[in-house]
Parts: sequence; structure tokens; C-alpha cells
Amino acid sequence: MIPAMILFPAIDLRNGACVRLLRGDMSQVTVFNTSPAAQARAFAEAGCAWLHVVDLNGAFVGRPVNAPAVEAILAAVTIPVQLGGGWRKGYDA
Repeated sequence: MIPAMILFPAIDLRNGACVRLLRGDMSQVTVFNTSPAAQARAFAEAGCAWLHVVDLNGAFVGRPVNAPAVEAILAAVTIPVQLGGGWRKGYDA
């Protein structure tokens, strides 16, 4: 029997937008969605049970930077959201 697998779709935030970096390079960025809340809703509506959200700006400076985008995501969905990148102790926006 194959064990169940939970997929965590990821939203990487840079300057308030959903992005992907090329090899972790902040200067090589592709913007996928300028509305993190809309992207989170799309994942939730597609049936995703969890989200993984990374504040890339925060990861580089060691404190939350994209708190407004994170707050918009949290307001937009009811599924659990795991935070990373600058978020050190719970929700410290």
C-alpha cells in the first residue's frame, strides 16, 4: 500500500508578488501573480488542503517584509498556511 502524500503548493513572495527565483538569485525573478490572495484562493479552490508561503525578502533580512501580502492570503483562505522566510516565532507581523 502506498502511503498518502500531502502536497504543499508554495507561494514565494517578493515585493508583494508571487514569484519564482532562478537558482535562488533575487535578481533573476519571474512574477507569476501580482495578487497573492488570488493565487492562494486558486490553490484552495483547486482542492489544496495546505499552503506553504515564503517571504523571500524576509528570508534575506531575517524579519517579515511581506506582512501585508501574508495577511491578504490569510484573509482569503480557510486552509492552514505554513509561513517561512523571515517569520521566526509565530505570526510576528
